[in-house]
Amino acid sequence: MSPADQRARDDSRRQVLEAELATEEGALTAAEQALAEQESVRMGDERNYQKVLDRLQPFKDKVELHKRNIEALRREISGLR
Repeated sequence: MSPADQRARDDSRRQVLEAELATEEGALTAAEQALAEQESVRMGDERNYQKVLDRLQPFKDKVELHKRNIEALRREISGLR
């Protein structure tokens, strides 16, 4: 494989990863907004704070998942340089 072919392949891969990164960043923003909305709501049956925590956990998990994905994509992009 020639250096030009390798560079073209690397550039293509970088574009794909940067597009994925942009998608993940958008998903993170949406997940953070959903979490904030849920934190501001208090259901009538949630007198016990543990019920609030249990309800919020899936939203927190989604935020963490997107953060980990973003970190992994950034590491992969930085490794291409």
